[in-house]
Amino acid sequence: MKNKVFIAMTAAVAMAALTACGDSGTSSAKSKATECANGLSAECLQGTWSLIGIAPISTDPANPGAGEIMANFNYSAAPGVMTFNEDGSFQFDVPQGAPEGLKTVDCNPVYGTWSVSEASLTLKGTTNSVCLGQKNITVTPLIKPEGAVIKMSLGALWLMENATDEVSLKSTSTEVFTISAN
Repeated sequence: MKNKVFIAMTAAVAMAALTACGDSGTSSAKSKATECANGLSAECLQGTWSLIGIAPISTDPANPGAGEIMANFNYSAAPGVMTFNEDGSFQFDVPQGAPEGLKTVDCNPVYGTWSVSEASLTLKGTTNSVCLGQKNITVTPLIKPEGAVIKMSLGALWLMENATDEVSLKSTSTEVFTISAN
């Protein structure tokens, strides 16, 4: 009888251990690196990205996307914040170091909607978009891991287009965002 009780107790303990190691009914959250592994997707974009600056669009095939952040447009110490919400809305808060004209109540924060179709991202400013050069833009951003962050080169100036009046910068620069890879 003692052996039967011992075997039953051992079986119960083993089942409990297997149950604890099995599916608990909740899935662990994917890392941003996993969500962005294949580039642009709605899943990859959702979250809060930091606008770290404006950079020239690199034409170097070995390093496509954004070149080095320009010193006059380096916002990494106090970045702008772009939040892509699951419902397709966004909010962009202008960086602290941006020109004063972009930090007025008519320009900051900017609200709008976003959508992804294949490799394209469409952004539409809906509220406080007075300072946007264009109300809507469709771009093909470059998204790639860089150490502990995922870096996104928008491929154009849109939110910060009016940070400069140099036409050559407007046509050859990109906004650069990062988000934690975790």
